[in-house]
Amino acid sequence: MIKKILIINLLLLNYLFSNTFIIEDNIKLSGIETSKYQYTYIDKTSKLTIDEIVLLKEFTHIKKTNYKATKDKIWTRLSLKNLSSFNKKLFFENDRPLLDIIDIYIFKNNMPYRKIKLGDDRSIQLREMQTRKSTFILDVPKNSEFTIYIMHQGYSSISTFWKIFDRDSYIKTATFEAVAWGFFIGIIVTLILYNTIIYFSIKEISFLIYVFMLIFFTIYQIYINGFYYQFFSSFNIKFLHNINWSTGFLAQAFVILFPIFFFKPRKDGLLYKYLILLFYINICIVVLFLFSIENAQLRYLTKYTDFVTTATIPTLLFVSFWAMYHKLPGARFYFLAQLLYFTLIFYGVFVSIGYFEHVNNIWIFIPLGVIVDVIFLSFALFMKVKKIEQERLENEQLLISQSRFSTMGQTIADLTHQWKTPISQLGSQVFLLKATHNLDRKNFENTFINTLPQIESSIKFLNHTMDDIYNFYANPVSKEKFIIEEVDSILRMLKNKIENNNIEIIKEIDEILYYGYKSSLSNSLMSILENAIYQLIHFKENNRKIFITIKDTKDTIIIMIEDNAGGIKNKNFDELFHIDYSLKKNNGSGIGLALTKRLIENRLKGTIKVANTKTGAVFKIAFPKC
Repeated sequence: MIKKILIINLLLLNYLFSNTFIIEDNIKLSGIETSKYQYTYIDKTSKLTIDEIVLLKEFTHIKKTNYKATKDKIWTRLSLKNLSSFNKKLFFENDRPLLDIIDIYIFKNNMPYRKIKLGDDRSIQLREMQTRKSTFILDVPKNSEFTIYIMHQGYSSISTFWKIFDRDSYIKTATFEAVAWGFFIGIIVTLILYNTIIYFSIKEISFLIYVFMLIFFTIYQIYINGFYYQFFSSFNIKFLHNINWSTGFLAQAFVILFPIFFFKPRKDGLLYKYLILLFYINICIVVLFLFSIENAQLRYLTKYTDFVTTATIPTLLFVSFWAMYHKLPGARFYFLAQLLYFTLIFYGVFVSIGYFEHVNNIWIFIPLGVIVDVIFLSFALFMKVKKIEQERLENEQLLISQSRFSTMGQTIADLTHQWKTPISQLGSQVFLLKATHNLDRKNFENTFINTLPQIESSIKFLNHTMDDIYNFYANPVSKEKFIIEEVDSILRMLKNKIENNNIEIIKEIDEILYYGYKSSLSNSLMSILENAIYQLIHFKENNRKIFITIKDTKDTIIIMIEDNAGGIKNKNFDELFHIDYSLKKNNGSGIGLALTKRLIENRLKGTIKVANTKTGAVFKIAFPKC
């Protein structure tokens, strides 16, 4: 019988307070949505006072809580009653930052109790809760009843979506949001730094555009989520508020600019012209909203400029389809980025500007969409880097091949001068034997015996030079075991240059058995010696010397080639090994030392360093013995 009475009383209470938010002992105040209990009235005159509003009967219960930018004042009314056994401290939070003006009128037991002024057009120092969202606290004693009237007014979209928390749940929610935004900012900053470094490394303009896009997107997101208001309250908030309208469209302009430089559509094509047009339209909107700093009424034009955003998103999807059709590098990742951008950002943006109704935790949609979008764009840029690197390697390989043929031609030309003497000697010796045989046969045997060693010496010299050429230009794919004496063979090939320019070679060489790539070592030594000879010829008139030292340490082979040509003027020695840098200016390609560094590091697994000495420069090569 008692249970039936309690049930009847409970049903009666629910009926009496069906339009009132009832606080009971078992209710969890962890983000209760007020939309279920609040009533709304739109003041199209924007002139009604609270006294007039209280008397109105036109408040109606509607589901809509999200409104496009309007000059009207939007009022909501909420009644609540504490039927629990305890006093309650409630935290009321509007789920949308950046509401310009919010006036809250609280009536306790039908009597005026308290007035609170919130909104970003007001100083945060006057707030009870100095947070990025409009928040106020209400102490609700047990058995008390409150009616709350809230007036919303602003130049941007208006949300009447409020949540009610107790203290613990409010702290947990605020902490989670702070961590989530910190994570978002951390990812964006990392991507900005990474892609900035990539840009300065390869000078690809699409990376710079990507960086600026991230910067303006981040600034815009930080602003519309209330962080300016919370952390920069000492600045002119209205100025920051107005200028950020331009920031959002500037970010969108870079979004449009990105595929122009990334995919490089033909400039005479329709797609290129359309993207350029859309880009300039966004820039014009940026300039337009800059004037809102002085004339806030211009912000109501968003109902027209929003169409540009509406046109941008499907355009980017079309660009991704176009890029995939043409099988451009990074097209698939760009498509995934734009697809997620379309599904998350499209919905998030149109909720923010008041076209779609609010959903719970909408705040996380946009940063999540931005993060996923920029990560996929980073993958697309990575594919671009991979393509650029592949093209660079192919170009380098072509240049190296050209250099190889050029060096071969120069070497053969040098050897031609060296071969003139032994070939001339061979001709003279053969002519002598032939003449002796025809005219003085008695002395032919003695002449033959005396001439034969000279003929053998000339043939041996020619044979050595042929072996030197073969060893130098051979390119074995496997390692071989040999004694390091490559300097002697290279010096024989360079003999003509060395002797004609009076260069003294001073050697200190240990006999070392080495297992590795013989031709790679030969090519490296040849390049360094040719540079030393060039420096001596052009920068020293006499007393020209090259010191060659090869030492066998415990685990490492060290080769040093030093000249006394006065040293290298460029103190940035790393530039010497760039493929487009040459000490010989117009007389060199810059490939020699670049190839040398690659051969030593990749083939010999060693290092090469250069430094100036008191009289010249020294190249030091170090690589493991096996």
